[in-house]
Amino acid sequence: MRNIVTWATAGVFVLSLQGAVLAQPQEKAPEAMPPALESPTPVAPAPEVAAPAKVEKKAQKKTSLKKKNKKAKHQKKAKKKKVKRAKKKAV
Repeated sequence: MRNIVTWATAGVFVLSLQGAVLAQPQEKAPEAMPPALESPTPVAPAPEVAAPAKVEKKAQKKTSLKKKNKKAKHQKKAKKKKVKRAKKKAV
């Protein structure tokens, strides 16, 4: 008996969902705009910009300097380690 009541309730629920979907008005898609007869032409050509290239060069120099500084620091640390190891072996 419970099984029948459960199925009947589920059926009524599904039918109510279908009724709500059917009650909603369907909107038509907006009509496509006709293509323009004349394409717009630019008034003046765009000027070439050379300033950003200089900025990029400066940025590259800074990064290369940082890399060089890091490399020098690592070399100094490695040298110190070698000296310490040599002293330990000598003692």
